Amino acid sequence: MTSPATWRARGLWHHPALKLGLLLLTGIFIAWAFHGQWTDMRASARAVHVEWRWIAAASATVLAVYGLLIQSWRMLLRGWGGELAYPVAVRIWTIANLGRWIPGKVWSVGALSVLAAREGVPGTAAAGAALLGTLLNIGAGFGVAVIMGAEGLDSVYPGFRNGALAATAFFVVGVLALPRLLPPVLAWFSAKRGVPVADKQLSARTLWASAAMNAASWLGYGVAFALFARGVTPRISGDPALFIAVFTASYLVGYLVLFSPGGLGFREAALTLFLVGVGAAGQGDAVILGVTSRVWLTVLEVVPGLVSLLSLPASQRAALPRAE
Repeated sequence: MTSPATWRARGLWHHPALKLGLLLLTGIFIAWAFHGQWTDMRASARAVHVEWRWIAAASATVLAVYGLLIQSWRMLLRGWGGELAYPVAVRIWTIANLGRWIPGKVWSVGALSVLAAREGVPGTAAAGAALLGTLLNIGAGFGVAVIMGAEGLDSVYPGFRNGALAATAFFVVGVLALPRLLPPVLAWFSAKRGVPVADKQLSARTLWASAAMNAASWLGYGVAFALFARGVTPRISGDPALFIAVFTASYLVGYLVLFSPGGLGFREAALTLFLVGVGAAGQGDAVILGVTSRVWLTVLEVVPGLVSLLSLPASQRAALPRAE
């Protein structure tokens, strides 16, 4: 029997019983969220006619967004004195992206840090860039959702606009304060973990450039989603800005539900709610789009990661779980 001490040593998120319970909770939510929508979905499915040229364009857009996010991460690494060749950064980032499917979402950040450190990047730079890149991405997402369609989303979920505005303001203030706050935080981290202090400190220019690239990535994701919708459910139409806002908001909902692997169920439920609420789609079409876009994005997340993972030597693959 696992002792409480062992439970704490492994970390709360990694206890098998807790993982099973959280997955069960996710399954119950999915069943509840889509209960009663099967008839509408079947009726809409009969009219589905996939146009692969739109799917291909959407997929190419998502892969371009990945390239932008990888470059943003490299900029943060370089700002702290770390350097990675772009092909190496692609391999690390795509492997770490597989961590979205582990409850807690922390494996992805940890894997970025550990794998970068194994390539000679200073430990502080590797950990700082991984964590800061995630925070910048989330903050930029709230900003994009506010700018692109907070009023429409607020009509679906009252309070969204105020909450997103507050999160955006916090994000902007945080980016402005980071050049002053980061040095003492990193010094504390270095002392606690016994790793050398980073030789360089991030400049405000690097921070704002990375924030801008993360904001652009959300715009790219939204455009890709609109293209995908056109290829799967041509009846769905609306303002492209609203599509960007809907996708961004639903993605953030799924990401912030930490216990659900990849935001499974929660992202789709939010996407359906927002699409129907703003009048962009009927219930059946929205459910179909939520389910099919999940499959599409999962393939685009998992396949590059598996290819990169298989390219690693067996000894490095075996060591990956220690990134948890």
